[in-house]
Amino acid sequence: MIDAHIHLQDERFDTDRDILIRQAQKRGVIGFFCAATRPEDEKKVLELSQKHSHIVPFIGTHPWFADEYCAVSLRSHLKRFINAGIGEIGLDMLKGKNNQMSVFKDQFEVAALFKRPCVIHCVKAFDHIAALLKTTKELPPALLFHGFSGTVEQAMFLKRYNAFFSFSGAALFENKQKARILLSRLPIDKILIETDAPDMRPPDRFCANSSDKRNTPENLYLIASAFAAIKNMDTTSFINVINENAKRFLSGLKYE
Repeated sequence: MIDAHIHLQDERFDTDRDILIRQAQKRGVIGFFCAATRPEDEKKVLELSQKHSHIVPFIGTHPWFADEYCAVSLRSHLKRFINAGIGEIGLDMLKGKNNQMSVFKDQFEVAALFKRPCVIHCVKAFDHIAALLKTTKELPPALLFHGFSGTVEQAMFLKRYNAFFSFSGAALFENKQKARILLSRLPIDKILIETDAPDMRPPDRFCANSSDKRNTPENLYLIASAFAAIKNMDTTSFINVINENAKRFLSGLKYE
């Protein structure tokens, strides 16, 4: 399995990060797409990718931290690390900073310039992102809308721009029926799975260690099994498909 969106650099993992990575590997997690959220943790993400060959780094500034964006730093890191994607970037109309649109647009253009896939956070912002896609000549090679919460119709529009859609274990809560229906209807060749750890913890029965109140990467297998059932597939076949999807999303980035 490949965890398509995780924040292994988070300080909540500082005491047992390597242990959690090993535990996840024992449960079949073969790769992690580790995303920065602000300039100060880009270095941590890149260092982790150098230490662990199965960690693919994604660097960028989340809309909540748009005031901290440093264009010079982002470009410098991308020139040095040719295996780095861009993320987590995007728009959040509920919580984002006032300058989030200009910051998102700049990072989106950088992703296109450097030909890097990018991970997008989209909350109540589909129309803004759709308008950007329609008017931008040069686009990134692939897009991943993580924790996707849109509609099937929106997904079909985004699919034209080589978009993929990932779902976390939070979709397994009883009150998230809309997310599960969406997952059931989306084309299997565009689906990825994520933990978004240490946040977006699934219900206890989908946690490898229910006493740990963080979301941890080893939960991915239980999440995948539940999603396979939603797609009416056996777990092994489902995992094989999403692994191939994740590799296609990387669009030529180094991956081991």
